[in-house]
Amino acid sequence: MTALIDLDSILYKSVYKIVSVSQIRQAFTTYETKEEVRQWFLEEVYNEGINRCENEILKTIEYLQSVMIEEITGFELFITTCSKSFRKELSKTYKSNRKKNNYVWMLREHYRNNDAQHDEVLEADDLISFRAKELGIGNYVIVSMDKDLKQIGGYYWSYYKQRSKDFDGNTIEDEFGRPVMEYKQKEVQYITPKEANKLLWMQMLTGDTSDNIKGLHRVGPKKAEKILQDSKCLWVTVAREYIKRDQKEDFKINYQLLKLK
Repeated sequence: MTALIDLDSILYKSVYKIVSVSQIRQAFTTYETKEEVRQWFLEEVYNEGINRCENEILKTIEYLQSVMIEEITGFELFITTCSKSFRKELSKTYKSNRKKNNYVWMLREHYRNNDAQHDEVLEADDLISFRAKELGIGNYVIVSMDKDLKQIGGYYWSYYKQRSKDFDGNTIEDEFGRPVMEYKQKEVQYITPKEANKLLWMQMLTGDTSDNIKGLHRVGPKKAEKILQDSKCLWVTVAREYIKRDQKEDFKINYQLLKLK
């Protein structure tokens, strides 16, 4: 069993709050120029960021080994670098709602040069989809916080963490007063090809707010479920909903934006 790890979210989490305000103030008393402070800052973010990222990868593999019957024999890393994204060529608003991070590029460059799979046109999601098809269903587990990857099918696990709470609903803290975090998804989920296909067409109806993709007006998850409930062909059912709203071109564009390659 090969773990296909979507590293993008881990990279962003790994550069979060590495240097404190007090440390920055101390740096201004230690170094003579702003450029020296900046250099120190970037080195701190890079070194600690890589350390956090590596630890998170190890924890992820260890957790999967503890909850899966199948042995994890290896893992592969995937990152998004695509400077020529075909999706952004299709839609200028695609992911335009994302706040830019000024430091994650350093970690991305590190993994670009250290065996993480990447492409200048396709995103990590697409590359994972290709690799999953090569390995064959049942021979991989997709590791990601991105729900889009559920449309691939097979074993899926999200490394999203939440605060651990006691029986009274109070946050559990460690010895330093920091909240103890735990994985929200306790078990690995198996998604059948039929379920995976339905997830795609659900998104075609509802859209994807995280990627700034608009679905059909006033169609949320509940209404989407109702639309697809008795469908004999999801593709046709969804296409008809777009055509009824005179959004034939939107159907073509959204399909290309949402469907993994």
